[in-house]
Amino acid sequence: MAAKNDLGRHGEQLAVDYLEAEGMKIIERNWRCRHGEIDVIAEDGSTLVVVEVKTRSGRSHGTALEAVRPAKLSRLRLLAATWLASQPRTYPTVRVDVIALERFAGDYSLRHVRGVV
Repeated sequence: MAAKNDLGRHGEQLAVDYLEAEGMKIIERNWRCRHGEIDVIAEDGSTLVVVEVKTRSGRSHGTALEAVRPAKLSRLRLLAATWLASQPRTYPTVRVDVIALERFAGDYSLRHVRGVV
């Protein structure tokens, strides 16, 4: 279990580094409430971006992107609304992104899907 947690933490850090390199501002990481957790909350210009990060070391259970199912996306929207309700600032646009990382032979491939529906 520790190796899985380490893989997830490393993947999340790679995702944050990537988002910052893309010009996004990281607001929060691992925000939790009673409904669940948002991996990364960021700003892309005036857009609030809720980011789900999935990291896999193989495809025995499908790709990292396939792991983000419709139920997870629905929960992310609920979590985003919950987070927004506690903020003094408003955002004209809210977007849900997925960053899927897969590790093969020590190297990572990263896929960023913006505006997942």
